[in-house]
Amino acid sequence: MRVKILFEAKQDPLRIPWDYRTILTAKIYEILAASDPQYSHWLHEQGFRKGNRVYRLFVYSDLKPSHWQVDREGLLASPWLIWQVGSPDQQFIEKLMKGLEHKRQSLEIFGTSLEILDMVRMEPSSLASGLVFHTISPIAASKGNPTLSKHPIYLSPDQPGFVEALEQNLITKWEAFHGKAWNGSVFGIRVWEPKQKLVPVFNITVRAWHLKLQMWGAEELIRFAYDAGLGIKNSQGFGMIEPGV
Repeated sequence: MRVKILFEAKQDPLRIPWDYRTILTAKIYEILAASDPQYSHWLHEQGFRKGNRVYRLFVYSDLKPSHWQVDREGLLASPWLIWQVGSPDQQFIEKLMKGLEHKRQSLEIFGTSLEILDMVRMEPSSLASGLVFHTISPIAASKGNPTLSKHPIYLSPDQPGFVEALEQNLITKWEAFHGKAWNGSVFGIRVWEPKQKLVPVFNITVRAWHLKLQMWGAEELIRFAYDAGLGIKNSQGFGMIEPGV
């Protein structure tokens, strides 16, 4: 489930910094806190757990202005922006929408006010096996190797481990959300046409990819990928997908 929001900024053009995901992630917790402070605190501090792994299980898209141009500090964008936020947790969506209502349908961000012109809850009727998707925020995948680096090693789509990492990460997130093991039914992902994007967020640079992909297997898991995102750092604006090419 996700929410699609149309904003209009009071500032024209709107300056969007390169690391805007850092600001948006913090803003989401602020919006949730306006609706339910306890839920916002729990999600930030506890989240959904599987062993020693913790997931916040929400994802959001790139900000999409109607037109923009690049300058040294980021984007100079039109005042009209589209943003999508999703989660498999219905509570999250309800509290996000309620929090936006508490904020009187506007956000103070990027040094200006963004007024909500429209806000729509979205739920696709079918996400069948074999459906083609494209990214609306870039996907990052990684593996850890303590003998080489204490930091994650980002994978690229031409490496065999990239798709394997996406598949295993998705199943682990499903298990964290549902509190039980995945039933083991066959599931697979194919990716193509990758375009690399280096994304600054929380004082690091993430190597991520916009690409097209196809998933086969249980519709339940495909829908979970749609709701929760693929790959790592979903709650920092990575891995949101949308049906279609």
